[in-house]
Amino acid sequence: MAKVVFEDVYKSFPARERSLNKQRSKDPRSPDPGAESSRVSVLRRINLDIEDGEFMVLVGPSGCGKSTLLRLIAGLEELTGGNIRVGDRLINALPPKARDIAMVFQSYALYPHLTVYDNLAFGLRRMNREEVKDSKLPAWADRWVVSATRSLPKPLRHRPEQERQIRERISKVAQMLQIDGLLRRLPKELSGGQKQRVALGRAIARNPQVFLMDEPLSNLDAKLRAETRAQIVTLQQRLGITTIYVTHDQIEAMTMGQRIAVMAEGQIQQVGPPLELYDRPVNRFVAEFIGSPPMNFIPVEVKTPRSVIHSQFRLTLPEEWGKTLEHCDGKTLWLGVRPEHLQVGPAATKNLPVKVSQVEAIGSETFVVGQLLESEEQIQARIEPEHAVQPGDVLWLSIRLEKVHLFEPESQLALHPAEQ
Repeated sequence: MAKVVFEDVYKSFPARERSLNKQRSKDPRSPDPGAESSRVSVLRRINLDIEDGEFMVLVGPSGCGKSTLLRLIAGLEELTGGNIRVGDRLINALPPKARDIAMVFQSYALYPHLTVYDNLAFGLRRMNREEVKDSKLPAWADRWVVSATRSLPKPLRHRPEQERQIRERISKVAQMLQIDGLLRRLPKELSGGQKQRVALGRAIARNPQVFLMDEPLSNLDAKLRAETRAQIVTLQQRLGITTIYVTHDQIEAMTMGQRIAVMAEGQIQQVGPPLELYDRPVNRFVAEFIGSPPMNFIPVEVKTPRSVIHSQFRLTLPEEWGKTLEHCDGKTLWLGVRPEHLQVGPAATKNLPVKVSQVEAIGSETFVVGQLLESEEQIQARIEPEHAVQPGDVLWLSIRLEKVHLFEPESQLALHPAEQ
């Protein structure tokens, strides 16, 4: 177990030569692009402390840099700038095998010609001999005795001390992951969920300081994904090993992480516990990314002390908004409302008239998509299943005023009501 610290981490890649040649071919007279213009920045100003034993989730859309950050920790990519520390060690220049880090990949990365047992044992067999306790023979003698007794009946064969320790460790890990009945099988004889557990077992068997998990559940079906993510959280809590988990699925992020780092365009937008990101997003991107379906955004005009006005409705916000809005009179802001904070109500000036275009009834609740009347704003709502709704209907939706959010249009930053 160890704390992981990122200090002003940068990562850039050279631009593809083909794109550079294409740029030159458009204008042969133009000079060759310089070093600055021929590199693509993937990560910028990454500063993050992950506590010892913490389960940290990196979440964001494809291309935001989260997997690159994981590869930098593992040593599969080189830093462009900054420092990465694991425990009390600066690991910038350490080779991957010296970092004491185990990584679980999206593709499982199992050796197809090896049994489950040998896949689990592969990394352990490569460990340094000094890690093996109580070895009774020097290495050359151990190998000679193994070779000399190979033709004897199994009970009489010599088993190296290292192999005995490996067998004990694999037995514990296999029982923990409930794959002890699969140890003689090849990967092609396993289901997707079983392969994923073997990949997890290979990482756990090494007993590293840090686990890295790069979208390990993306190849599983929905039911198996839910079961496996619960297993991963339970295992991490039992083992207490610092874990950094990458996903683009915000449901996974909300249900698994002790803290979540939301990333976009190579930068961390916000770090915090799941409910903090849900209740107090720092900007519009985080508000829209965290939550399913995503938050609705409606342009409104502010009238002091606490009124927000749209052509189709008018709201008076709770008193705690008064101080925040005292300098916003006449200004246009984005009103943010989550679908679950809209309820079917009566026709009234404070409610939103929405013409329904799509209905998804899933039994426990109904998702409704529509458009504000005489407006271009699309609205999504999550309503009670007993409301019978058809496309073409007009619903009046009331807003839970204690749950509204406001955002600056220019900076996209959130405004928050004064603390009580």
